[in-house]
Amino acid sequence: MKKLFLVLLMLCVMLPSLCFAAEPTIKSDKRTFNPLTGVYDLQGHVFVQFPAQDTMLTITGDNTKVYLYNMEVHGQGNITLSFGKMSFKCDKVDVYHYDRTAYVEGNCNFQDDGMVITSDKGSYCWKTKIADFQGNVKVNGKASKGAVRYDVMTKKLVQ
Repeated sequence: MKKLFLVLLMLCVMLPSLCFAAEPTIKSDKRTFNPLTGVYDLQGHVFVQFPAQDTMLTITGDNTKVYLYNMEVHGQGNITLSFGKMSFKCDKVDVYHYDRTAYVEGNCNFQDDGMVITSDKGSYCWKTKIADFQGNVKVNGKASKGAVRYDVMTKKLVQ
């Protein structure tokens, strides 16, 4: 019985590394990990980094949960989400690997090669390289009359 317990414990500890080709880099002041659910609960000076297509997805902030088995990240408080040189600063982020999209909310400030877009909420799909913005959108300080789409590859607004 003791041997079975040890084997199960080892499997639970190794399961995240068996499920994913590249494990994320995870740092924080305080953290807990539940090997049965695959959830990291991170608090204080959070740093999470995943490989995402041809760049690294980096998330920093105050509080974050990383769901390894679902490949999801949910964070709140002083969030910075970056893909290479492009970055979002916001109050909240939800990242879903299954659709390769990050959703940001609250005081969003997007920057990419001189382009600055602010809004109430937005999203970025790293498969299509399109960023969408809704609510009180401003492009380089000028108010927009609605939602805005930005193509990170061409560095242009798109319809």
